Amino acid sequence: MVVAPTAEDFRSCMAETPRTVTTSAGSMEYAERGDGEPVLAVHGTLGGWDQGLVGAEFLRLNGYRVIAPSRPGYLGTPLTTGRTFAEQGDALAALLDVLGIDTVIVYAVSGGGPAGYELAARHPERVTKLVQVDSVCIPGPIPSRLSSIAARDITAKAQLWLLRHATRLTLTVLLQGAGTYTRSEAAQRGTALAAIPGCTVQLEAVLAASMDSARRRPGMRNDFKIFEPARLDRITCPTLVLHGRHDKIVPPASADYAKAHIPDCDVHWMDGSHVAFALEAADTAPTVVVQWLTDPH
Repeated sequence: MVVAPTAEDFRSCMAETPRTVTTSAGSMEYAERGDGEPVLAVHGTLGGWDQGLVGAEFLRLNGYRVIAPSRPGYLGTPLTTGRTFAEQGDALAALLDVLGIDTVIVYAVSGGGPAGYELAARHPERVTKLVQVDSVCIPGPIPSRLSSIAARDITAKAQLWLLRHATRLTLTVLLQGAGTYTRSEAAQRGTALAAIPGCTVQLEAVLAASMDSARRRPGMRNDFKIFEPARLDRITCPTLVLHGRHDKIVPPASADYAKAHIPDCDVHWMDGSHVAFALEAADTAPTVVVQWLTDPH
Protein backbone atom coordinates (compact mmCIF):
# COMPACT_ATOMS: atom_id res chain seq x y z
CA MET A 1 0.00 0.00 0.00
CA VAL A 2 1.50 3.32 -1.09
CA VAL A 3 1.30 6.06 1.56
CA ALA A 4 -0.09 9.37 0.27
CA PRO A 5 0.91 12.79 1.61
CA THR A 6 -1.46 14.85 3.74
CA ALA A 7 -1.88 18.61 3.84
CA GLU A 8 0.36 18.67 6.91
CA ASP A 9 3.06 16.76 5.05
CA PHE A 10 3.09 19.38 2.30
CA ARG A 11 3.15 22.21 4.85
CA SER A 12 6.16 20.55 6.49
CA CYS A 13 7.93 20.47 3.13
CA MET A 14 7.45 24.22 2.73
CA ALA A 15 8.72 24.84 6.27
CA GLU A 16 12.08 23.13 5.72
CA THR A 17 15.24 25.22 5.88
CA PRO A 18 17.54 24.87 2.85
CA ARG A 19 21.32 24.68 3.02
CA THR A 20 23.92 26.03 0.62
CA VAL A 21 27.13 24.17 -0.16
CA THR A 22 30.12 24.90 -2.35
CA THR A 23 30.67 22.33 -5.10
CA SER A 24 33.22 22.05 -7.89
CA ALA A 25 30.56 23.60 -10.17
CA GLY A 26 29.72 26.48 -7.82
CA SER A 27 27.31 27.18 -4.97
CA MET A 28 24.19 25.06 -4.78
CA GLU A 29 21.21 25.27 -2.46
CA TYR A 30 19.29 22.17 -1.44
CA ALA A 31 16.94 20.77 1.19
CA GLU A 32 16.26 17.20 2.18
CA ARG A 33 13.77 15.04 4.06
CA GLY A 34 13.56 11.40 5.05
CA ASP A 35 15.79 8.36 5.30
CA GLY A 36 16.51 5.44 3.02
CA GLU A 37 17.76 5.18 -0.54
CA PRO A 38 18.51 8.69 -1.84
CA VAL A 39 16.34 10.30 -4.50
CA LEU A 40 17.44 13.49 -6.24
CA ALA A 41 14.27 15.53 -6.90
CA VAL A 42 14.88 17.92 -9.82
CA HIS A 43 12.23 20.64 -9.88
CA GLY A 44 10.49 22.16 -12.88
CA THR A 45 10.36 25.67 -14.28
CA LEU A 46 9.52 28.42 -11.79
CA GLY A 47 10.36 26.04 -8.96
CA GLY A 48 13.12 25.53 -6.41
CA TRP A 49 14.02 23.21 -3.56
CA ASP A 50 10.53 23.72 -2.11
CA GLN A 51 8.77 22.54 -5.27
CA GLY A 52 11.17 19.59 -5.39
CA LEU A 53 10.29 18.50 -1.85
CA VAL A 54 6.55 18.89 -2.46
CA GLY A 55 6.63 16.91 -5.69
CA ALA A 56 8.62 14.04 -4.19
CA GLU A 57 6.98 13.96 -0.76
CA PHE A 58 5.18 10.74 -1.64
CA LEU A 59 8.59 9.10 -2.08
CA ARG A 60 9.75 10.19 1.38
CA LEU A 61 6.62 8.72 2.92
CA ASN A 62 7.34 5.44 1.17
CA GLY A 63 10.86 5.00 2.49
CA TYR A 64 13.18 7.24 0.47
CA ARG A 65 15.53 10.09 1.37
CA VAL A 66 14.57 13.04 -0.84
CA ILE A 67 17.27 15.56 -1.76
CA ALA A 68 15.86 18.62 -3.54
CA PRO A 69 18.31 21.13 -5.01
CA SER A 70 17.44 24.53 -6.44
CA ARG A 71 18.64 24.44 -10.03
CA PRO A 72 20.90 27.27 -11.24
CA GLY A 73 19.07 30.60 -11.36
CA TYR A 74 16.50 29.54 -8.77
CA LEU A 75 16.38 30.86 -5.20
CA GLY A 76 19.80 30.39 -3.57
CA THR A 77 21.65 28.76 -6.48
CA PRO A 78 23.31 31.30 -8.82
CA LEU A 79 22.89 30.91 -12.57
CA THR A 80 26.67 30.74 -12.91
CA THR A 81 26.59 27.24 -11.39
CA GLY A 82 25.14 25.95 -14.66
CA ARG A 83 23.66 27.92 -17.55
CA THR A 84 23.27 24.99 -19.95
CA PHE A 85 21.44 21.80 -19.09
CA ALA A 86 24.65 19.84 -19.63
CA GLU A 87 26.31 22.07 -17.02
CA GLN A 88 23.35 21.56 -14.71
CA GLY A 89 23.76 17.80 -15.03
CA ASP A 90 27.41 18.18 -14.04
CA ALA A 91 26.43 20.48 -11.16
CA LEU A 92 24.01 17.86 -9.81
CA ALA A 93 26.81 15.29 -9.92
CA ALA A 94 29.03 17.76 -8.07
CA LEU A 95 26.37 18.12 -5.38
CA LEU A 96 26.33 14.35 -4.94
CA ASP A 97 30.11 14.49 -4.46
CA VAL A 98 29.78 17.03 -1.64
CA LEU A 99 27.02 15.00 0.01
CA GLY A 100 29.09 11.81 -0.22
CA ILE A 101 26.49 10.01 -2.33
CA ASP A 102 27.85 7.60 -4.92
CA THR A 103 24.62 6.60 -6.65
CA VAL A 104 21.11 7.99 -6.65
CA ILE A 105 17.62 7.66 -8.10
CA VAL A 106 16.70 10.74 -10.14
CA TYR A 107 13.14 12.06 -10.12
CA ALA A 108 12.79 15.00 -12.53
CA VAL A 109 9.73 17.03 -13.49
CA SER A 110 8.76 19.22 -16.46
CA GLY A 111 11.39 21.91 -17.12
CA GLY A 112 13.82 20.06 -14.83
CA GLY A 113 13.69 17.07 -17.16
CA PRO A 114 16.65 18.12 -19.32
CA ALA A 115 18.95 18.47 -16.30
CA GLY A 116 17.88 15.02 -15.08
CA TYR A 117 18.46 13.50 -18.50
CA GLU A 118 21.88 15.16 -18.73
CA LEU A 119 22.91 13.83 -15.32
CA ALA A 120 21.99 10.28 -16.34
CA ALA A 121 23.62 10.62 -19.78
CA ARG A 122 26.83 12.34 -18.69
CA HIS A 123 27.30 10.45 -15.41
CA PRO A 124 25.68 7.04 -16.01
CA GLU A 125 27.59 5.46 -13.14
CA ARG A 126 25.84 7.80 -10.66
CA VAL A 127 22.18 7.14 -11.59
CA THR A 128 20.58 3.80 -10.71
CA LYS A 129 17.07 4.63 -11.94
CA LEU A 130 15.53 7.62 -13.68
CA VAL A 131 11.92 8.82 -13.40
CA GLN A 132 10.68 11.69 -15.55
CA VAL A 133 7.24 13.33 -15.18
CA ASP A 134 5.85 15.51 -18.01
CA SER A 135 9.46 16.34 -18.83
CA VAL A 136 11.04 18.22 -21.70
CA CYS A 137 13.60 16.24 -23.70
CA ILE A 138 13.38 17.56 -27.28
CA PRO A 139 14.40 21.09 -28.31
CA GLY A 140 12.04 23.96 -28.96
CA PRO A 141 11.16 27.46 -27.77
CA ILE A 142 8.52 28.32 -25.17
CA PRO A 143 6.50 31.43 -26.07
CA SER A 144 7.67 34.57 -24.30
CA ARG A 145 4.07 35.42 -23.39
CA LEU A 146 3.91 32.27 -21.29
CA SER A 147 7.06 33.26 -19.44
CA SER A 148 5.80 36.76 -18.73
CA ILE A 149 2.54 35.42 -17.32
CA ALA A 150 4.17 32.66 -15.29
CA ALA A 151 6.73 34.97 -13.71
CA ARG A 152 4.21 36.86 -11.63
CA ASP A 153 3.35 36.11 -8.02
CA ILE A 154 -0.13 37.46 -8.66
CA THR A 155 -0.76 34.60 -11.11
CA ALA A 156 -0.03 31.92 -8.51
CA LYS A 157 -1.87 33.86 -5.79
CA ALA A 158 -4.98 34.16 -7.96
CA GLN A 159 -4.92 30.46 -8.78
CA LEU A 160 -4.49 29.56 -5.12
CA TRP A 161 -7.42 31.75 -4.09
CA LEU A 162 -9.63 30.27 -6.79
CA LEU A 163 -8.68 26.71 -5.88
CA ARG A 164 -9.56 27.31 -2.24
CA HIS A 165 -12.72 29.35 -2.70
CA ALA A 166 -14.14 28.27 -6.04
CA THR A 167 -12.73 24.76 -6.29
CA ARG A 168 -15.27 23.12 -8.58
CA LEU A 169 -15.32 26.02 -11.05
CA THR A 170 -11.52 26.33 -11.07
CA LEU A 171 -11.03 22.62 -11.71
CA THR A 172 -13.59 22.72 -14.50
CA VAL A 173 -11.76 25.59 -16.20
CA LEU A 174 -8.38 23.88 -15.81
CA LEU A 175 -9.66 20.60 -17.23
CA GLN A 176 -11.43 22.19 -20.16
CA GLY A 177 -8.52 24.52 -20.91
CA ALA A 178 -6.16 21.55 -21.04
CA GLY A 179 -8.14 20.16 -23.95
CA THR A 180 -8.81 16.90 -22.11
CA TYR A 181 -12.58 17.21 -21.88
CA THR A 182 -15.55 18.87 -23.51
CA ARG A 183 -17.28 21.60 -21.50
CA SER A 184 -19.87 19.23 -20.04
CA GLU A 185 -17.29 16.50 -19.36
CA ALA A 186 -15.00 19.02 -17.64
CA ALA A 187 -17.88 20.20 -15.44
CA GLN A 188 -18.69 16.64 -14.40
CA ARG A 189 -15.07 15.75 -13.76
CA GLY A 190 -14.42 19.01 -11.90
CA THR A 191 -17.41 18.38 -9.65
CA ALA A 192 -16.24 14.84 -8.91
CA LEU A 193 -12.67 15.93 -8.10
CA ALA A 194 -13.83 18.81 -5.89
CA ALA A 195 -15.82 16.33 -3.80
CA ILE A 196 -12.67 14.36 -2.90
CA PRO A 197 -11.25 15.66 0.42
CA GLY A 198 -7.81 17.16 -0.05
CA CYS A 199 -7.82 16.54 -3.80
CA THR A 200 -6.25 19.89 -4.64
CA VAL A 201 -3.77 20.01 -1.76
CA GLN A 202 -0.71 19.01 -3.81
CA LEU A 203 -1.64 21.39 -6.62
CA GLU A 204 -2.00 24.20 -4.07
CA ALA A 205 1.40 23.32 -2.58
CA VAL A 206 3.04 23.37 -6.02
CA LEU A 207 1.57 26.81 -6.69
CA ALA A 208 2.71 28.06 -3.28
CA ALA A 209 6.20 26.81 -4.12
CA SER A 210 6.33 29.12 -7.13
CA MET A 211 5.90 32.30 -5.10
CA ASP A 212 8.73 34.81 -4.68
CA SER A 213 9.08 34.73 -8.46
CA ALA A 214 11.78 37.44 -8.57
CA ARG A 215 14.21 34.94 -7.03
CA ARG A 216 13.19 32.27 -9.55
CA ARG A 217 12.97 34.39 -12.70
CA PRO A 218 16.64 34.07 -13.81
CA GLY A 219 16.34 30.29 -13.82
CA MET A 220 12.98 30.40 -15.57
CA ARG A 221 14.28 32.64 -18.33
CA ASN A 222 17.27 30.36 -18.73
CA ASP A 223 14.96 27.33 -19.00
CA PHE A 224 13.05 28.99 -21.84
CA LYS A 225 16.03 29.01 -24.18
CA ILE A 226 16.20 26.58 -27.09
CA PHE A 227 18.55 23.79 -26.07
CA GLU A 228 20.32 20.79 -27.52
CA PRO A 229 18.77 17.49 -26.40
CA ALA A 230 20.81 15.19 -24.21
CA ARG A 231 22.40 12.09 -25.69
CA LEU A 232 19.63 9.85 -24.41
CA ASP A 233 21.21 6.80 -26.01
CA ARG A 234 23.97 7.12 -23.39
CA ILE A 235 21.52 6.56 -20.53
CA THR A 236 22.12 3.04 -19.25
CA CYS A 237 19.82 2.94 -16.21
CA PRO A 238 16.18 1.78 -16.25
CA THR A 239 13.98 4.78 -17.04
CA LEU A 240 10.29 5.45 -16.40
CA VAL A 241 8.55 8.31 -18.21
CA LEU A 242 5.10 9.46 -17.08
CA HIS A 243 3.31 11.93 -19.31
CA GLY A 244 -0.15 13.42 -19.73
CA ARG A 245 -1.81 12.41 -23.00
CA HIS A 246 -3.21 15.92 -23.47
CA ASP A 247 -0.24 17.95 -22.23
CA LYS A 248 -0.18 21.30 -24.05
CA ILE A 249 2.83 22.71 -22.19
CA VAL A 250 5.23 19.83 -22.79
CA PRO A 251 3.89 17.88 -25.79
CA PRO A 252 3.49 14.10 -25.41
CA ALA A 253 6.01 13.78 -28.24
CA SER A 254 8.67 14.26 -25.56
CA ALA A 255 7.71 10.91 -24.02
CA ASP A 256 7.74 9.24 -27.42
CA TYR A 257 11.19 10.72 -28.10
CA ALA A 258 12.54 9.38 -24.80
CA LYS A 259 11.10 5.94 -25.48
CA ALA A 260 12.70 5.86 -28.93
CA HIS A 261 16.17 6.89 -27.73
CA ILE A 262 16.68 5.40 -24.25
CA PRO A 263 17.58 1.69 -24.41
CA ASP A 264 15.65 0.65 -21.27
CA CYS A 265 12.61 2.95 -21.08
CA ASP A 266 9.02 2.38 -19.93
CA VAL A 267 6.26 4.92 -20.59
CA HIS A 268 3.16 5.35 -18.46
CA TRP A 269 0.46 7.55 -19.99
CA MET A 270 -1.71 9.65 -17.69
CA ASP A 271 -5.11 10.90 -18.78
CA GLY A 272 -5.04 14.66 -18.52
CA SER A 273 -2.72 17.57 -19.06
CA HIS A 274 0.40 19.02 -17.47
CA VAL A 275 -1.22 19.08 -14.01
CA ALA A 276 -2.25 15.43 -14.22
CA PHE A 277 0.24 14.10 -11.65
CA ALA A 278 -0.70 16.70 -9.04
CA LEU A 279 -4.42 16.48 -9.68
CA GLU A 280 -6.09 13.86 -11.81
CA ALA A 281 -3.46 11.13 -11.41
CA ALA A 282 -2.59 11.94 -7.79
CA ASP A 283 -4.14 8.68 -6.61
CA THR A 284 -2.62 6.43 -9.30
CA ALA A 285 0.68 7.83 -10.62
CA PRO A 286 2.56 7.71 -7.27
CA THR A 287 1.65 4.04 -6.98
CA VAL A 288 3.02 3.41 -10.46
CA VAL A 289 6.29 5.14 -9.54
CA VAL A 290 6.77 3.39 -6.18
CA GLN A 291 5.97 -0.03 -7.60
CA TRP A 292 8.31 0.54 -10.55
CA LEU A 293 11.12 1.60 -8.22
CA THR A 294 10.69 -1.45 -6.00
CA ASP A 295 10.40 -3.98 -8.84
CA PRO A 296 13.70 -5.54 -9.97
CA HIS A 297 15.05 -4.21 -13.29
